[in-house]
Amino acid sequence: MKKILLIASVVLLTHAAFSQGTITFGNRAGSSSTVAPGRVVAPVYGVNPSAPDRRISGNTSTGVPAGTQTYTGVPFLASDATHTYQATLWALNGPVVGDASANNLQQVAINGTAPFSTATSGILAGIWTQPSQGAVIVGATSETDRPTFQVRVWDTKGGTITTWDQALVAWQAGNNYALGYSDLFNVPYPLGATQSPPNQAPNMQGLTSFNVTTFPVPEPSVIALGVLGAGCLFLLRRRK
Repeated sequence: MKKILLIASVVLLTHAAFSQGTITFGNRAGSSSTVAPGRVVAPVYGVNPSAPDRRISGNTSTGVPAGTQTYTGVPFLASDATHTYQATLWALNGPVVGDASANNLQQVAINGTAPFSTATSGILAGIWTQPSQGAVIVGATSETDRPTFQVRVWDTKGGTITTWDQALVAWQAGNNYALGYSDLFNVPYPLGATQSPPNQAPNMQGLTSFNVTTFPVPEPSVIALGVLGAGCLFLLRRRK
């Protein structure tokens, strides 16, 4: 009897581990020859030189799916000697509260973080290094589950900035620190390991390109300019 209970427990534990949904965490993945469903080509772009605080999102005509967005003059995002950008996957298999800039999605802990390529041109420009195993979406266990996803990107500054909250603090402090996030999206396929026999983790079809930005510098208010002008007049009168 004990042996039967032990075997049953192992089977249940195996099933629980097996049924956690997975997804392929990559922004250049899939082709007509791959088994995994879906396809995505959505490179990430750097700071817009003419408007560093301007966020842009959406695929270009060469993205998959093809879009109408343009990133004219905006370089592809790449890690280098100064910047160590990483991409992180966030997900929620339930009601999403908030918008793309602030919501209740949770960071995916298993295979949900990846460094960016150093390429600034070619097919790897703006692409992060896809983990070899699927990202595990905790709580998504059914083939009918369609979690909401988001990709968030920030500069780790050589590993010194390890969380999104720390990145937000650095971003708001200025000094041309850049971060970015994708639009919220859903993948129109069952997650991997939610069918029997286990199905392949799908690619992140639905993800589109976006860019990173620096913190917007507030424009001086009319009141502040008025106070400054009054101060100048006062100083001029004193000098006379």
